[in-house]
Amino acid sequence: MKTTWINFSWKNIAVASAVIAASMVSCKDTSEDFADEEATTQNSAIADNEADDIAQVSYAGEFDSKSGRSEGLSGCAKPENDKVNKILTFNFGTGCTGLYGRNRSGIIKVLYDGVLGDSLAKRTITFENYKVNGKSIEGTIEVEGIRGTNGNPKATRKINLKITFGNGKSVTLEGTRTREWTSGYGNSNPDDNKYSITGELQGTTSTGRSFTQTITSPIIVDFSCAKQNKFARIGGIVELTKVGGFGTRKRTVDYGDGVTCDNIITITTFRRTYTVTVD
Repeated sequence: MKTTWINFSWKNIAVASAVIAASMVSCKDTSEDFADEEATTQNSAIADNEADDIAQVSYAGEFDSKSGRSEGLSGCAKPENDKVNKILTFNFGTGCTGLYGRNRSGIIKVLYDGVLGDSLAKRTITFENYKVNGKSIEGTIEVEGIRGTNGNPKATRKINLKITFGNGKSVTLEGTRTREWTSGYGNSNPDDNKYSITGELQGTTSTGRSFTQTITSPIIVDFSCAKQNKFARIGGIVELTKVGGFGTRKRTVDYGDGVTCDNIITITTFRRTYTVTVD
C-alpha cells in the first residue's frame, strides 16, 4: 500500500507540473495574441480607408481632366487622358504632398468605359509603385455605377487590395462595398462629396490572421473633412469577426458621430476600448 501511495503521488505531481507549464505558455501566447488581435483590427480599419481615398483621387482627377481645372489634384499630379485607350493616368513621381494633405508617389491608372464624368460607367483602378503616407498599395478596385432607388447615385466597389505599412506588416482586403453619394453630387466642387458605405470584406494579415469585416452601421465619408487634413471617415461602425485563432470574439471600429471632423477612431475588443489617431 505504501509503494502504491508513493507512485500515485508522483503521478499527481507530474500531471500538476504539466498543467502549470501549459498554463504558463498559454498565458504568454495569449498576451502576444492580444497585441496581434488589436493590430489586425486597427490595420484593417486604416487599410479599408485607403479604398475611399483612391476612389476619391480617381474622381477628383477625372473632374480635373473633364473641367480643365489647371491645378490638377491640388498641383501634385496633372491627369493624363489617353482618349484612344480610355486610360486616365495620375503620376505623382517620387513624392508630392497635395490633395487632402497626403504624400503620394508612384502612379494610379484608371481604365474607364464610356466618357469621363459618366457616373454609371465602369472604372478599373490599378497601381504602379504607388504609396500614400508611407503605405504601399497594390491590387485593383473596380467601380461601377448603379441607379439608386432614392435618387442618389450609387456604385458598387469591388476591392482586391494589399496595403503594406511602413513597418513591413500588411493587410489584404477582398470583397464588395456599396457606396451611395449622399451630398455634393453634380456641383463643381469634388471636395464636398459625402458618401454612405455598406458591405462586407474578407481579409488576411501578414501574420496569418484571416478575418471578416462587416459594416454594421453605414460608414459616413465626408471629403470636406479630408480637405481640412482630417480623416474622411467620420461615422459608422465596422465589426471584425472570424479572426483566425480567436474563435467567435467580436471587435468593433467606431469612426465617430457622423458630424465631427477629426483623426480619431475608437476600437473595442473583448478586453478594452481605446482610441487611435490615423493619418
